[in-house]
Amino acid sequence: AGGSRRPTLRDVVSGEFAGFARRWSRSAKEKADFDPDVVEQIFASLRAGGFKPQQVMTLEFNSYLERYLWPNFDAEKATPAHLLSIALLVNEKVRDGNISAWESIAKTGRDKFPGYFERLLVLWTAGELSLREKTHVIQFWINCFQSLEQDFVRDCCLRLTGLQSWFHLNELHRNKLLAANKKLPAFWKKVQKKYAEPKTAGARHERNFMAELLDEFLAKVEEFGEQRFLGVEELSYLERAIELMIDLLDQLPTRRFFRPLLMDKHFVVRFRGSKVAQLPDARLINQLLGILRYYENFEIDDTTGSPLTRREITDLHYEKLQLLQRVCFKDFADSEALKKVAMANVASLDTRDALVKNFAALPLEVLRTLCASVCYLDVSKDPTLAAMERTAQAAQEAAERAEAEKEQVDPQTARPKKKRKKKVKTEEEQRLRNLLTEILVSRLERPSLQQDDIEKMPLYPTEDLVWDPNLVPEENYTGDYSLALPKLNLQFLTIHDYLLRNFNLYRLESTYEIRGDLTDQLPRMKPIVDEDGKTEFAGRARMMLPMQQGVEVVNVRRPRVGDTVPSEVRAEVKLCLTGLQSHIREEWDQLREHDVIFLLRVSAPDDPFKGKVADLGVGEFPETFGVVSLRGAEVTELLDEEGNVISDPNPAERKTPVGDNRVVRVLLDPAQYHADLEATADGKSEVYSRLNLVMRRKPKENNFKAILHTIRSLMSSEDTVVPDWLHDLFLGYGDPGAAQYWKLPTQLTKIDFRDTFIDQDHILESFPDAEDIDIPEDLERPFRIEFEKEGAAEPGKRPPERVVASAYKLPNMGPYPECKPRENKVRFTPVQIEAIRSGVNPGLTMVVGPPGTGKTDTAVQVVNLLFHNFPDQKIVLVAHSNQALNDLFQKIVALDIPERYLLRMGRGIKELDAVQDFSKWGRVNHMLQRRLDLLSKVERLAETFNVVGEDAAYTCENAQHFFLHHVQYRWADFQKKLGIAGRDGANIHKVIEVRRKAPAGAEPKAKRRRQDGAAGQDADGEEDGAEEAAEEGAAEEAPAAEPAAEAASKEEPEEIVKAREALKSGSRTVVSLLFPYGEFFADAPQPLFPGESYEADMEIADGCFRYLQNLFKEIEECHAFELLRNSHDRGNYLITTHSRIIAMTCTHAALTRSNLVNLNFKYDNLIMEESAQILEVETFIPMLLQQSDQGVSRLKRVMFIGDHHQLPPVVKNRAFQKYGHLDQSLYARFVRLKTPTVDLNLQGRARPAIADLYSWRYKDLGNLSSVLTEQRYRLANIGLSHEYQFVDVEDFDGKGETQPTPHFYQNLGEAEYCVAMFMYMRLCGVPAEKISMLSTYNGQKALLRDVVRQRCTWNPLFGEPSKITTVDRFQGQQNDFIIVSLVRTNHVGHLRDVRRLIVTVSRARFGLYVFGRFGLFENCFELAPVFSRFAKRPRQLCLELEEREGSQRTTGDTGSPTMVKDLPHMWSLLQERMKAQFQAAASVV
Repeated sequence: AGGSRRPTLRDVVSGEFAGFARRWSRSAKEKADFDPDVVEQIFASLRAGGFKPQQVMTLEFNSYLERYLWPNFDAEKATPAHLLSIALLVNEKVRDGNISAWESIAKTGRDKFPGYFERLLVLWTAGELSLREKTHVIQFWINCFQSLEQDFVRDCCLRLTGLQSWFHLNELHRNKLLAANKKLPAFWKKVQKKYAEPKTAGARHERNFMAELLDEFLAKVEEFGEQRFLGVEELSYLERAIELMIDLLDQLPTRRFFRPLLMDKHFVVRFRGSKVAQLPDARLINQLLGILRYYENFEIDDTTGSPLTRREITDLHYEKLQLLQRVCFKDFADSEALKKVAMANVASLDTRDALVKNFAALPLEVLRTLCASVCYLDVSKDPTLAAMERTAQAAQEAAERAEAEKEQVDPQTARPKKKRKKKVKTEEEQRLRNLLTEILVSRLERPSLQQDDIEKMPLYPTEDLVWDPNLVPEENYTGDYSLALPKLNLQFLTIHDYLLRNFNLYRLESTYEIRGDLTDQLPRMKPIVDEDGKTEFAGRARMMLPMQQGVEVVNVRRPRVGDTVPSEVRAEVKLCLTGLQSHIREEWDQLREHDVIFLLRVSAPDDPFKGKVADLGVGEFPETFGVVSLRGAEVTELLDEEGNVISDPNPAERKTPVGDNRVVRVLLDPAQYHADLEATADGKSEVYSRLNLVMRRKPKENNFKAILHTIRSLMSSEDTVVPDWLHDLFLGYGDPGAAQYWKLPTQLTKIDFRDTFIDQDHILESFPDAEDIDIPEDLERPFRIEFEKEGAAEPGKRPPERVVASAYKLPNMGPYPECKPRENKVRFTPVQIEAIRSGVNPGLTMVVGPPGTGKTDTAVQVVNLLFHNFPDQKIVLVAHSNQALNDLFQKIVALDIPERYLLRMGRGIKELDAVQDFSKWGRVNHMLQRRLDLLSKVERLAETFNVVGEDAAYTCENAQHFFLHHVQYRWADFQKKLGIAGRDGANIHKVIEVRRKAPAGAEPKAKRRRQDGAAGQDADGEEDGAEEAAEEGAAEEAPAAEPAAEAASKEEPEEIVKAREALKSGSRTVVSLLFPYGEFFADAPQPLFPGESYEADMEIADGCFRYLQNLFKEIEECHAFELLRNSHDRGNYLITTHSRIIAMTCTHAALTRSNLVNLNFKYDNLIMEESAQILEVETFIPMLLQQSDQGVSRLKRVMFIGDHHQLPPVVKNRAFQKYGHLDQSLYARFVRLKTPTVDLNLQGRARPAIADLYSWRYKDLGNLSSVLTEQRYRLANIGLSHEYQFVDVEDFDGKGETQPTPHFYQNLGEAEYCVAMFMYMRLCGVPAEKISMLSTYNGQKALLRDVVRQRCTWNPLFGEPSKITTVDRFQGQQNDFIIVSLVRTNHVGHLRDVRRLIVTVSRARFGLYVFGRFGLFENCFELAPVFSRFAKRPRQLCLELEEREGSQRTTGDTGSPTMVKDLPHMWSLLQERMKAQFQAAASVV
């Protein structure tokens, strides 16, 4: 551990390499003078020190590679020391993981890399390297093969694993492989011409290197096998060698031609059969060999890349056995043993026991022949096996000579009569026989399907897994050695391979977290042995409780057909909550369905442990605290003392617990239960009845089981399909841009952009690359845009297009203010418009959103357009955090999307201060309340119609009948009467007279029946109504024998006269006179009908009717909630049918997938925010929340929005993070694969000067006009000279950074300075909620909170900042003023990850003030672009002490700054300011 210590600032400034570093540590513009002797001296020092990691770290931190080694590399002149130094430095960069290993090489000399790679191969083959140096070179190759996205690296690597390496294949094997692929024979002929006699060293390496490398590894295995013990160097060499083989097999480009070579060598079988593999120290080697064996036999067609089906795997197995039987029948017809093999059926032959039995008695020569014919292994041509055979022959001859000499010495024991001697068996020959037999058996035995093995694996970790440091490494993994872990990289063989790697890594990461909880909680329980020898617990822990008795198994269901394990195991766990504090008791009562608890058996040791738990190794802990067994269980129900279920998921239906006793009903893992029963049958002690302790975990951290179950179910499901247009990219192959919308046949040529564009000018500026933009004059939104292709496209580029704009008018939806559609107010940039267009089109959209560039606004507008353009499609929104989903929903609700279609799934809604409850239960309750509100409106409407006794508002069904018979009837009648009266109201007397007569009761019953019948008509019935109106008109005209003028003067009632006068004066139209719903809409803004024109009033009337239609449509949507009688069914209906925009976190998507699939949930669009912060598999699962349609994914659009320049997903264990790359997001992998992205390029959050600190990291990031022109951005920060500063903080009381506990970093001087800065800003009038304090470490966060609590919280003059948290936690948030403490003074620490620095400097809008040790960070090469900008400003805090509120000083004007020398000076200035303000306040009083 000491050798791996990180170099401190003292090591860098004055260490052994400091003198050398001064040669190249000049400014970037000056090239350092190169002296080869410097490289030799440094390398000699490294070699003498055994290549200590600390030495290499120091050199890497001094930018040895970027500023000296690589710029001065010459392939012809470079020495071995130069070559190996570059490899060491690249390895260190990859090991660190926080910095780009290839960036400096790509920038300063990518064309030199092929020469370097070739020289390294020459150096290896020369045989001059030590074992340790070879190990470092192998590690370098591993890093190269893991970085195939770098084209200069890929070109060099793939040459070594090409078809030319097949010159070393067994001829029979090669011919078979060539015959199986139609394209390969022609390619092979070309390869033969070029490589039959290689003319260059490069060509020789391309042909021979991999085969020779395998031979060398196998030779080393034999060589090391002769040693009694293996040192670290030998073990590390072998482990890295196997790791390289694994990396070559787990990527299709290298696997395709390398695997046959590895198979011919039978590398795994020979390694496992070696003496090395039997050594005690070879446990990790054997675990790595298991992974290599897995990938060697992976179920994939190496040529096509297609996964093999069960049938194809079985056929391949039968083919091998048929080959064996043909060889036995043809070549060994006289052998009785092999004749039986030739005639046996497959089932009696392909088990390991049967094969060993058949091959055990065969002579060595027969085994050799079988290996050559069946396994393609010619012993005589393999260097290692040929040497073993020679050794065996020599041993045989030596044994025979010894036997002959023995007979000569003692002739009495000789048997002269028996001429034939029995052959002497030697150990060497037996070893060779065993090896050949194992090679045959390994090739011919029945394959174990990987899926079957996964199904048998328990999901919960047991004591064996949790406390195994080889499988779950300790936290302080340094990357100096291999691990038996899968790796997530650019490419995967199949989706099954992708899922399995994620499954294993996620399982181990969750196990590591569980181990952390156990080591934290169990010591608090203080297990002791009582007087009776039983285990008691003398302490208490928040998350642990003793069990009243062991677990009681209550039901074990029979296995499903074809399975051996039970289908379900139910049990009960009894707890007592007596004596617990109320808040802890409440936490135990919060256990819900699907929560996971852990059950332990602890047998207390005789001597209780009294030391520090942190000092215990992983393997020592269980013995120290007596952990015997560990099992997991999933909660189904929680019952109180009276048997009431208190774990109902709906808060409205949850009961108050009774008593102190609880019963937890759980599901045990069937596979683990079955294994435990078998172990009990073999004589081991029973597990479940002896468990005595239960542990719960925080719900947020306890989702692993559901996620693992989801991944496992996906591996076994035929529904695990991604859209065809995404499949190859997802696995890392093919054209990275193939999923772009304009490359797909489903591209939309016409899009309704609705309110996306503000005006015509906005359209003109939004399509800068269009050939032509056609916009008619005086258009107003909403807009439709049509895209027409203009000519042919250049290869790889979008075809030129013409943009044609048109507009339309939205229909009037009602007379109330809320009926007016809400419109977008954001003037989207051209890049945002492209992102929106891409998101609306089918295909993949990748949006890179730098800080403040409007990622959320863009996503929300895409949701808005999808909602309105595709009313039959559902949209799933996924984000990493609940806060991000909350931001999305707040903006979605502000647009023209009814909130009843929105749904939030998961528990996180409880943590948000949202006015509306969008959770499942909140939406159910909302719909039930909405039903009551709507029915009350129906009741009011019925009253206006004088409809009594029909219970129109009793149920939703009644309301629908009311709408049909009364509302629609009156509208049809209204339209009919308008037709009779005419647009000008000339015949108004005909319809008003009918209205007048109707109440008088003179209407005949037959006519009333006719009208009632008309009310039942739909739209088709309007024609009948018109005919009826014509009949009525004719009936009225018939008796009018007198002249019309005379009738008008004598018979017209007063209301007709008034109507005619209103029409004549223009104050009213015929529409307003006849409108049937006027009384209902009396609460709308009046006048309802302005009377400006017939058309205008008719539009208002149509809008009123649309309002009623929409009202009854909502009632129809509520009908299902009325019919379904319980919350569970209502919630399911909400998810599957009613909601159209469904949001959840990525974790909840994994938790609820099986439930959604069972409900037959369907969706068409996936939009994922914070994609760069989400784990690979947690990004993948949201694509599979539904069943496929006959093997085809229904998903039409996938939109990823994120920023790979900010922090990646959080992985707690460094081994899984750095070695397994578990912190890789799918988003970042797609970016590495060069998938085209839409890079938002204008920020509107921060002052331009602050944005300049991080804009260099992004592509063409500029500023919106608002941050350049708005007053709040132009004015300087009150009391502060600069909008940002780095304040250099020296040691406080002789101390810089401290560690009260390991990895808990604090810096009291910085904490005090930050709090003093906060207090000063509060005195300047800055609101506390506008200030946030950040730190890069949890220890400093705790210290800042303590200091604030002591100095500020109690004082209303100061209060507390909006937030005091870590940079990592604050990602995705922002505030006006940010105060940052960098803490470290000895080593840069994890701030060296540029992504963390980008997050740090991009959180502030108006002011950023960073406190730290400038001298530590300024020398860091990766951080130079930021710290060079900090360096341009004073490193002492500059204050404007005389400035007061209302100052008009602008940014850039420093005024009269007061330089703060140090922390005591700051406190004195602060006290003077406080005193002055108190005096001023007193004088006012």
